[in-house]
Amino acid sequence: EFAKQHFKATPILDFALAVEQLTTRKRANLILNVDGCIAVSFVDMIRSCGAFSREECDELVSFGTLNGLFVLGRSIGFIGHY
Repeated sequence: EFAKQHFKATPILDFALAVEQLTTRKRANLILNVDGCIAVSFVDMIRSCGAFSREECDELVSFGTLNGLFVLGRSIGFIGHY
């Protein structure tokens, strides 16, 4: 809901949610999980914020930048549990 309300456009999130509708018809546990939702929201955010060209956004994704953000968040959570 946050992304829908605050981002200029959310085409990738919309696509992911549409895919979720199809997959949950097959099996109830084939949902768009939090990590997937964060990933597609990040891509929508960098594409619609106006700070990056489409080519720059594609480079950020292909370089694995979002993977680094995922690992950072998971590492903090892992450390917090121990």
